Amino acid sequence: MDLSSEAISPDVADTAPLNRREIADLLPGVPGWSLKDGRLSARFACAGFSGAVTFFHEIAAFAMRENHLPDISIRMGRIVDVAWYTYAIGGLSRNDFIMAARLSEWLRCRQGGTL
Repeated sequence: MDLSSEAISPDVADTAPLNRREIADLLPGVPGWSLKDGRLSARFACAGFSGAVTFFHEIAAFAMRENHLPDISIRMGRIVDVAWYTYAIGGLSRNDFIMAARLSEWLRCRQGGTL
């Protein structure tokens, strides 16, 4: 099953974070994302600051619809960094990978098939 089509688990607070093997198994399902400082991270370049701010807000609205929020930042005036991490369990959950896959799929559709 494609990660982007999986349902988000509403309550992961009582689950253990994914272990290294589980993370390694899931990473191929989210091309363009990597493990950085224990978080599932990706970097996106925008045309300028205005585009980065708009993109930031679009990602925030996208995440709020699922009630699973990433860390988002704007660097160098046009680079948007997104990192998924489940604070409630102190590590990565399957939800983080599902949301990364969904965000990638949304971006592919938004950009006409290219990320």
